[in-house]
Amino acid sequence: MELDADMVLAERVRQQLEVFPEKFRELGEGGELRKLCRTPHTLSGPRVDQAREHFTEQYLIEPVLHGLGYFNPISEDYTGTGPHFVRRPSTYRKIEIKRPDYLLKNVSPRIDCILEAKAANEEQLSGAKRHATADIEEYVESNTFAKYLESREKRYLVAIGTDGFRWVLWAKDVRSRETKEAIATVDLSNAIDAIAKRNDVIEGEPTETNVEIRRSLATEFVPAFSARSIDEFVRSYFE
Repeated sequence: MELDADMVLAERVRQQLEVFPEKFRELGEGGELRKLCRTPHTLSGPRVDQAREHFTEQYLIEPVLHGLGYFNPISEDYTGTGPHFVRRPSTYRKIEIKRPDYLLKNVSPRIDCILEAKAANEEQLSGAKRHATADIEEYVESNTFAKYLESREKRYLVAIGTDGFRWVLWAKDVRSRETKEAIATVDLSNAIDAIAKRNDVIEGEPTETNVEIRRSLATEFVPAFSARSIDEFVRSYFE
């Protein structure tokens, strides 16, 4: 049976999720990954020989973005056009002192999409530990930012906050200033845990099969966050 477009993207994301556990295997730090998957433990930079946030971006967030259809502009898959990500963009330097961690470009002429990244386990879907959400909220609530986008004939600001495990999406109509908070929230930690167990990076039996992971991604994650559907998903909340 032929897979539909969301299932195809979901399988790509599932494959990209294998990058993160594989890096822990390479480093001999399966125990650190086990803590991340099972507790609120924050990633230890010394354990991974790299700044925590940069490690999370390189081995989790950017691979997932690639699976969602936002290519790294230096990758072989990027042809020079289409959706791609830009690290630390200077696009907004005249209106904002700080810059978002990523700009997701060429998604739609109607939207600007930014992403704020944190180290693994610095974003929980409940409680006070919501550092990525706090950052995107600043952009969404900024009237100066909204006026700038409106002057460029944009309709929506889309802001994604993530620590790689948890993904949150906010949106704002820059004309009416109407804001939609957390219209999509997805936790990938169980999928990462299952993949790590299946690949023998951490001990234990996986609680989800690859088919179940793919189905969950196709239902909950891809429709809201993928390059092919994020525009339609956001517009559906305002129209």
